Amino acid sequence: MADFQKQLLQSPSGFPELGPAEAIELRRMLEIIRKHFELAGYVPIETSLVERSEVLFAKSEGEIRNQVYGLRLLNPTPGAPTDEKDLALRYDQTMPLARFVAANQGSLVFPFRRYVIGPVFRGERPKDGRYRQFTQADIDVIGDGNLSVLHDAEMVAIIAGIFTELAIGPFTIRIGHRKILQGLFQSVGIEKEELVAHALRIVDRLEKDGLARTREALESIGVNTSAIDTLLKLFTEERPTDETLEHLSQMEGNEVFRAGVSDLREVVAAVRDLKVPEKRFRVDVSIARGLDYYTGTVYETRFDDHPNIGSIASGGRFENLASVFTNRKLPGVGISIGVTRLLLRLIKAGLLPAKATTLSSVLVTTPEIAEYRASYLAYAASLRAAGIPAEIYLESRPLNKQMSFANRRGFRIVVIATHEHMRTNMVVVRNLLTGDQQEVMEDRLIETVRSMLDEKS
Repeated sequence: MADFQKQLLQSPSGFPELGPAEAIELRRMLEIIRKHFELAGYVPIETSLVERSEVLFAKSEGEIRNQVYGLRLLNPTPGAPTDEKDLALRYDQTMPLARFVAANQGSLVFPFRRYVIGPVFRGERPKDGRYRQFTQADIDVIGDGNLSVLHDAEMVAIIAGIFTELAIGPFTIRIGHRKILQGLFQSVGIEKEELVAHALRIVDRLEKDGLARTREALESIGVNTSAIDTLLKLFTEERPTDETLEHLSQMEGNEVFRAGVSDLREVVAAVRDLKVPEKRFRVDVSIARGLDYYTGTVYETRFDDHPNIGSIASGGRFENLASVFTNRKLPGVGISIGVTRLLLRLIKAGLLPAKATTLSSVLVTTPEIAEYRASYLAYAASLRAAGIPAEIYLESRPLNKQMSFANRRGFRIVVIATHEHMRTNMVVVRNLLTGDQQEVMEDRLIETVRSMLDEKS
């Protein structure tokens, strides 16, 4: 019975729970992400957690189909909905976007820039950094008929802005192009659409599978040994961006390959125009992205010093994702950040210490609450009215217990007023990070707290 009760107290495997410290850090990350999305002109929309399975499968093959959670009533009653067998939890934010745009194309103004931040669900085997539920932050821009590749470059600038402000560590945004890979495989005899898609998935797994398994996989679909040697050398050689572009320009290739190289040149030029530091991006031909709906520029971002954390932001261009819903051509490009996955891996790696368990900056202590309750409550009310988040300790406890509480919760400032202070209308404002404190008149409480909060600790 004890083991059963213990199991009931745990959340289901792969569905993480966040305590206050982790949830506060998640909120901070999301605020920075949302800020940069909106700085670039993206507007929020909300789509349903639940989609018809046909929507989620419309542009997906293989692995995705095996990871979608179906939705059904466990104990249906008479008159209950009858379409539950066709419903599923969303796997990502992209297919719901395609349906939303197709459904609302008559009222949207194109190019349409949107962002969505919310949970997605994947039936993956839970392990480090992989969860069945996680918060995903997405932006996409959708065009009507055409969409300039300059939008592709702007995605790089947005990623760079977000991770620069998050200040977790140096990172590199790797930029590839699906047409380059498609052209390369077509030139070595892999021409059938399904074989090209298979080849792209093999390349996408190169870092996970290693050279030997990748070689075997390419041989299994008919790529000859000489061509494999050439391809693997191209995929694994790390060169400066301009050198890579020049090398690609001098390679023989078909029309698809040349179109990809041309696009990539324009994207890189625009990335530089957007003032993205050179050290923050590079061209990497091996970036393929496994999802079948990508057709052009693709991105993958990793921390330079901690590549084992994996991709921290990825995405790419799709030429007509909504084709299954409408005859209107609606090309787009977007990026996605699996925020919960990233947060928990950063905490585990010690790169993001989540310590504070309060959103308030100030704790108003109440050492004489029975006698001076009205004054303590007034202090808290005044701080809040001034826009300063303040918590008040409402239990009757000794001051030393309240100070221990303040330190454990991570408050920066405490306000203390004992019986002696109250007799002279004074309060003590103490900075817990530095140990500095000031004894001031009550009417100077707000300015003193604000001054301490402005100090760099």
